[in-house]
Amino acid sequence: MERVTGESIPAGIDLSVIEKAIASGFPLLKFPRQLETAFEEEVEAGRCRQLALGGLFGILLYDLFLIPDWMTSPETFVTAVWVRLGIVTPIGLLMIASLYLRPPVALREFMVATGGAVLGAGSILYLMLVSRSMDQDALHQSIILIILFVTMVQRVRFWWAVAACLACLIMHAVGLRMLPSYAFEFQVSANTVFACAVVLTLFASYVLERETRMNYLLALKGRLQRRDLDAKTRRDPLTGLRNRRSLDEAIEMCDRAELIGSELAVILLDIDHFKAFNDTAGHQAGDVCLKRVAGIIQSELRDYADDVFRFGGEEFIVLLRGIGLPTAIRIAERIRRAVEDASIPHPALRRDEVVTVSMGVASAVIGREIRVGLVISAADAALYSAKGNGRNQVAPRLGPTEIIETMERKLLA
Repeated sequence: MERVTGESIPAGIDLSVIEKAIASGFPLLKFPRQLETAFEEEVEAGRCRQLALGGLFGILLYDLFLIPDWMTSPETFVTAVWVRLGIVTPIGLLMIASLYLRPPVALREFMVATGGAVLGAGSILYLMLVSRSMDQDALHQSIILIILFVTMVQRVRFWWAVAACLACLIMHAVGLRMLPSYAFEFQVSANTVFACAVVLTLFASYVLERETRMNYLLALKGRLQRRDLDAKTRRDPLTGLRNRRSLDEAIEMCDRAELIGSELAVILLDIDHFKAFNDTAGHQAGDVCLKRVAGIIQSELRDYADDVFRFGGEEFIVLLRGIGLPTAIRIAERIRRAVEDASIPHPALRRDEVVTVSMGVASAVIGREIRVGLVISAADAALYSAKGNGRNQVAPRLGPTEIIETMERKLLA
């Protein structure tokens, strides 16, 4: 799947998928698979950066506890230095460095949760156990800070936060049980307070992640709505073809320096006697005619390389990339025949007369001296010639040999 960033829209995700996810409330903090993948890919870079910066800040605060270690347990200060600076800090820094490699989501959240629960809380409980000091309150209380750091600062994904907090709770209970200086009543009280802190922080973790996910869905919904609105502003509401605004953007893109040197053909098409059609049958019938002609033109083009625009009232313009003049004339002739073969009755002409089109074709290699506007002007001049020579034709015309080749292809088709 293509990486999703910025204002891009994840492939295969539409407005209904997002609205369904919003309505569900995602109580388990999980989106449908495709949406979940898009969410994680979009937040991945910022998430890793945030975790890395938060990790550095956490290690700094963790090491600052060497000061109370020295003040409350000077006899084990050397051990505290080795544990904090020699073991936990290097491992923590390695984990932080690995975040810049953008590991998979599960591994990333596991490392952060493990770093807080095992390295942070575990090392603190170890120092409490090896210390002979009777005053362990500073170390004991600092374990709650580990829980807050994991859930509030690093915002570990909720289910990983649950695992980390339960691990800390178990280590806390076992550690206090192993300290003879703490009476049973005190252990019960301390574990109860710690358990309440775990519950409250997990509740906050759940709310924060749900808000993060909801904000993502709302932002993605907004991007989809803006894209759809933007697409509508580039479409002709009657025919569904691209409009003049879209044509201007296509011309600008073709005129860019990186596209100079590529061949471009232009077909300018006009429905013959369309004003008389409207005057006789009415504008509603005229609109139906325009839509049918637009559909015929679209069906005769390549979806991946050709563009057709509604140029004016009954005029259309086709841009054919990478096509020379002879091939463009053949395409125009194919469109002309398709319109004629559709046998759309023309109410302003004789009973057996049908709607036809006249077309002007031009082609050139786009360069610094030859811009798309010049090619369109040449096609317009050719269209004027086709209309002046009797309409229902393509100008310039194919030579006799090329006409025969075209007819043979039609008979063999």
